[in-house]
Amino acid sequence: MACTSDDVHDSNLNMLAAGKWHLSGVFTKFQIETGDTLPINIFDLELCPECLKDDEIEISSNGGYEILPGEIQCDNDTRLFKFPHKGAWRFSSDESHIILNPGELDSTIMVIDTLYEAELQLTYFDTIPQLLFKNDSEVHPITILYRH
Repeated sequence: MACTSDDVHDSNLNMLAAGKWHLSGVFTKFQIETGDTLPINIFDLELCPECLKDDEIEISSNGGYEILPGEIQCDNDTRLFKFPHKGAWRFSSDESHIILNPGELDSTIMVIDTLYEAELQLTYFDTIPQLLFKNDSEVHPITILYRH
């Protein structure tokens, strides 16, 4: 029996909304003095606050999401990502992207690089978080890795 688009949708939705996803890494590109860019995991940098490394995201099948702080709490609402920590989400028409807060000014489109039962990898394009690189305002891909 062939899969219908409804089967694929249900499968993707079930995997995405299968409980909390634990943040495992945040990857981007960093420009070095020679002008080359190197991929880096922001978690490996001393500048990355420990309080961000144990965050989770919970995506519900009813169209809501929430980024949940872990046990280590940040001071002064330290944030690594510019999108809101809570809101609505939906798939793109071909389910290759998720859109956080669709139709809102703070809407963020994220490419679904990987969606498996135990791994979720999303990429969006933004300035590198000013928290880490204060002088960089160029748009870069930022890849977020979550695991169950």
